[in-house]
Amino acid sequence: MNHLETGDRVKFALMGALLALVLAGCPSVPNVDIDKNAATQVKSIAILAINPPRNVQVANIGGAAGAFGAIGGLIQGSATVDHSKQFVAVMNQRKTPLAEDLLAAIGQGLKDDGFAVSVVRDQKVKLAADGKGDDYSDIHVEADAILSVWYAVVGYMSPPSSTHYLPWVVIKARLLDAKTKKDIYFKTFCVGYEMKVENAVMLPADEKYRYASFDDLMKHVDEAIAGLENSQEIAAKRIGQDLKR
Repeated sequence: MNHLETGDRVKFALMGALLALVLAGCPSVPNVDIDKNAATQVKSIAILAINPPRNVQVANIGGAAGAFGAIGGLIQGSATVDHSKQFVAVMNQRKTPLAEDLLAAIGQGLKDDGFAVSVVRDQKVKLAADGKGDDYSDIHVEADAILSVWYAVVGYMSPPSSTHYLPWVVIKARLLDAKTKKDIYFKTFCVGYEMKVENAVMLPADEKYRYASFDDLMKHVDEAIAGLENSQEIAAKRIGQDLKR
């Protein structure tokens, strides 16, 4: 399993992401409901291998510094990086197979609904020429559709409205016609912490996985890791429901 990543090299990216996604405005994401006409033609789905999450965070914007807005958020950035490192170290020690578990859950759900499912591990999506999107033109499969799933962020968040840490799992799922590469379906799922992201699908996490402090989270770290697995299963189930024929 590839090791999960966080740390100093993503410190400034983390701060920017937190400020942009949490403390400022309401960014928007694509929201494409299943195209029923196209879906009737889909009998087989090739799922691209899911990469382990590269953005694993344990973030606190609900503490005392959070009361001072963006500046407070920056002050807490260092603690966020340190906490994230500690949490990721345990996840790597446990060899938590988040990506493989997510792939298995989605694949099984599609199989249960009657789709022929295959997994593609030798082809990867490339960056679009404009540097802003994904280019699927080099993906060639025998299936009717391609399902691409990836993590935006995984971890725990203590939001402004609470001092507790909640699961924070953001997963994107995109179904494309295998020949035309046109979108049939495209959703962003936020499980647990409700981010201010327009068009994202908010899904509640199990209330069991709430922690009063970072120390409390680390005291129950195996349970907290299970909370992330449970949260991504919630997203996987929703994807299956959305694609259900």
